[in-house]
Amino acid sequence: MAKYVTRVSVWFYSEGASPALVIKKLLELGFTPVRGAFDFVYEHKQNDMSEKDLGSAILEIANALHEALKGFKVWYNLDTHPAERDADYIPLEDIDAELEATRRELTELESEIEQ
Repeated sequence: MAKYVTRVSVWFYSEGASPALVIKKLLELGFTPVRGAFDFVYEHKQNDMSEKDLGSAILEIANALHEALKGFKVWYNLDTHPAERDADYIPLEDIDAELEATRRELTELESEIEQ
C-alpha cells in the first residue's frame, strides 16, 4: 500500500468569493498550491493506508473542503491517487525556490559582465 494525495481543481465564479479567500481556506485545510493539471494537493500523512482508512480520509477531507467553501460559489473537483515520484504537478514553493536561484545566477552574471 502507498501514500496518497488528494488533488483539487477549483473553478471560480465572478459572482462568488474572491480567489484570495478561497486559497486562504484551502491553505488552512492543509492543501498546497501547485502548478500542473490541478490547483492544490493535500498529502495524506499516513503511509500504507488500508482501503478503509483511505475511504475515511477521503470522506474527511471532502467534508472539510465542502464546509470551508460552503457559500463561496465555486466549483471544485477532488481526485485521490497514490503519491507518485514523477507527479504531474510541482509545488509552487519549489518553483519559487528555482526562480530565486535563477535570479541570483542572473545577478551574478550581470555583475561579471559589468566588470
